[in-house]
Amino acid sequence: MYLFIALRPLMRGFEFCRPVVVVDGSHLSGAYKGTFVSASTLDGAGCILPLAYGIVDTENDCSWTWFFTQFKNAFGEREKMCVVSDRNESIIKSVSIVYPNVPHFACIWHLWKNVCTYYKRSKNTLSNLFYSMAKAYRKKDFEKLMAKVEKVDGRVKKYLEEAGYERWSRSHATVNRGRMMTSNIAECINGCLVDARQLPVLDFLEEARILFGSWNCKNREIASYTKETLGRKFEEILIINASKCSKMKVVASSEFIFSVYEGGIRYIVCLERKKCSCGRFQHDEIPCAHAMAVLKKKNIKDVHPYCSDYYKPDALANTYAVPMEPMPDKSDWIVPESVLEEVVLPPRYKKMSGRPRKKRKKNADEKLSGNTNCCGRCGQEGYNRRTCTFFPKDS
Repeated sequence: MYLFIALRPLMRGFEFCRPVVVVDGSHLSGAYKGTFVSASTLDGAGCILPLAYGIVDTENDCSWTWFFTQFKNAFGEREKMCVVSDRNESIIKSVSIVYPNVPHFACIWHLWKNVCTYYKRSKNTLSNLFYSMAKAYRKKDFEKLMAKVEKVDGRVKKYLEEAGYERWSRSHATVNRGRMMTSNIAECINGCLVDARQLPVLDFLEEARILFGSWNCKNREIASYTKETLGRKFEEILIINASKCSKMKVVASSEFIFSVYEGGIRYIVCLERKKCSCGRFQHDEIPCAHAMAVLKKKNIKDVHPYCSDYYKPDALANTYAVPMEPMPDKSDWIVPESVLEEVVLPPRYKKMSGRPRKKRKKNADEKLSGNTNCCGRCGQEGYNRRTCTFFPKDS
């Protein structure tokens, strides 16, 4: 009924990544019904690192509790660990049972879709406010934005409050969830395996292993020549922050404490504690623009000591130190006699009429891809020359 796979290279690589685990499930679409479940994280370069995966009969309390139990047996429990997913009740319950001391965080995209479903009239006005609130680094910035939300629709504030600020707001989080505010990396894995999910179970698992092996090989190659810089994503952040600090004024208060003025606002930077009053330095664990201004003032060119160890070349190299070995051909497998003697009946399968759907159903408020018809007379979208009402019809 249940299947769990955790490959050794991925298990070892998790030790050198931030302990943020993103989980999700997606249905198998072939004759063999079931649900593909996975757990993943980000490496020190901002790339996806699959951790464990498997197949269960369906998403319920029993299956998710079993999956997290196997995950705990394989990976253990790390300090400041957290789990990110959609607001599936079975996932929330299972995390509280298997990992009672590990917080569960909600994907802000799924949470916003719930808001759009319940409060349709306010969704266009509150979209930017919600994402700004979720990603705010300081509680006072969060509270200012929440006050604006309350003015637009008090019901939305109540709903978000009942969901628990600590579950979706960066500034209220009990542990550092890094840059993983959504469950997009799990959705990406599901998207890459959309065609493979139509295959029989064994073939599907082989496709998943080949996909993860190709990612591992590619990232291992990148890590081998990343010697002097941080991981790609975080080196880019450093460059952007360095470009922002050119017009900032820095005033020293002590050897480690500085005042940085930007746009008439004063920020306090402490290099010893790696903190800034803007909140970014200590949360992202990488020098913010204000900290970069201070480091530039002190003529410090090597800023890597002020960055998290997770982003450094050594951590990235250790993440992919163990390569993924290929599987032997089926003809070379050594199968126990007890397994060969088992009789496995074919699944009950009823083919549905029509062409099977491969892409997910989009919400009404999502932008549809593809070309939109334009009128040949007035150039407006949504109709053609024959149905145009902008110009009077020819007599």
